[in-house]
Amino acid sequence: MDGLPKYRNNYNENVVSKPINQPKIKTNSQSRAKKIKLAKPKWNAMDLVMVGSVVVTIIAAAFLVIFMANKSTTTNTQLAATSAQLEQVRNKNNTLKQQVSDLSSPKRLNSIAEKNGLTLKNQNIRNVK
Repeated sequence: MDGLPKYRNNYNENVVSKPINQPKIKTNSQSRAKKIKLAKPKWNAMDLVMVGSVVVTIIAAAFLVIFMANKSTTTNTQLAATSAQLEQVRNKNNTLKQQVSDLSSPKRLNSIAEKNGLTLKNQNIRNVK
């Protein structure tokens, strides 16, 4: 059992043990890397074309959104005006239908006929639908 390390027991006896190899700790001076100056990247024509196309696309999209919002607002305003006109025409039609119904009532027609000296003959009356 000579190959195994020997440990101290409870009786505080000094026992020789095998040395343990520990990794060396790096100090700050060793861990610092050298700073390498990097050259600034240069823009080539393809990079400029790509950036330009992205900028133009964003600007075109912004104008398109504004244009469509303006068109939508204009169309909604026209729709509201047309709906108001339609409601006025419907009200006028209802009023005119009521007037036609009042003017063509049998009581009114009989009173006008009597004023003008006309008489009612039941055999000459025909109902048309």
